[in-house]
Amino acid sequence: MPRLSGFDPNFKEEVLAEPGGENLYRCFSCGTCMASCLVWRVNPDFNPRRILRMVMLGMRGEVLSSPVIWLCSACDVCYPRCPQGIHVSELMKAIRNIAIREGYEPPGPVAMVDEELCSGCAVCAMACPYEAIELVAKQPSDGRRPVAQVDKFLCLNCGICAAACPSGAVSIEEFGDKEIAMQMQAGNWFAEKGLEPKIMVFICNWCLRANADLVRLNQLPPNIRVINIPCSGRMDPSFALFALKEGADGVLVVGCQPGECHYRRGTYIGQGKMGLLEQVFAQMGIVDGRVRFARIGAADRGKFPRLVKGMVAEVEQRREGK
Repeated sequence: MPRLSGFDPNFKEEVLAEPGGENLYRCFSCGTCMASCLVWRVNPDFNPRRILRMVMLGMRGEVLSSPVIWLCSACDVCYPRCPQGIHVSELMKAIRNIAIREGYEPPGPVAMVDEELCSGCAVCAMACPYEAIELVAKQPSDGRRPVAQVDKFLCLNCGICAAACPSGAVSIEEFGDKEIAMQMQAGNWFAEKGLEPKIMVFICNWCLRANADLVRLNQLPPNIRVINIPCSGRMDPSFALFALKEGADGVLVVGCQPGECHYRRGTYIGQGKMGLLEQVFAQMGIVDGRVRFARIGAADRGKFPRLVKGMVAEVEQRREGK
């Protein structure tokens, strides 16, 4: 069981001694990190300057037992803006390292591996932005073979591994292949008449920063079906192929700008997969433009509705040209 330490005046020294914690004293709680933090916008309980202040005050038990210390994704969007040049993510990692030694665990969820399906190809391990997956040798009845194993202390459930796995052995809670397929088909959307053109939109949970854009997301007409995914890197090309096969006129995938991805390199992975799919379409002679990958930056207010309108207009123009 974790040791509840309560107040400990030496807690700050313990964090300072941890790799990544040496910049603790440099933080003067200006709040600049809060202004750019994506986690804080989704979960107001996550407040880096408050956490660091609690460390300085020796509130050891309260800090180590808090679930919010596990929420930082190390996107480092706050780092270029910090006047002190502090990597808040490194400080949070230092605190988590102490929590792990004390027996605390992250609240989850984390990626899960079906060892019966896992081929040991290590594609998921190479794709993971957090090095949270490694191959571990098992001893099944048919001989020794490696299988992927997820480190629950490092995994942030971004879903990039699930999209990368060629055997479908990796899944994540709420955003598994079955859950996404159910969202796509909900309400018999593909077969419903009078909804034309039908556009299936897969959008990263973190790319819309303005409240007005989030409101617009829920005000789209019924011919636009929006599927939220944790990261554009979670996008599996099979989702786009399924949508087109079932009757969607176009598929739009929306992610973050490079350097602003909540999961470090998810944007690059998502864009790469969609680019590969477009090349396959071109080789098959399929009309270009049915699948599009778009990026929205932190300063791109109102861009999402324009992207959707542009996709609709392009589909309608293709129809008229036939």
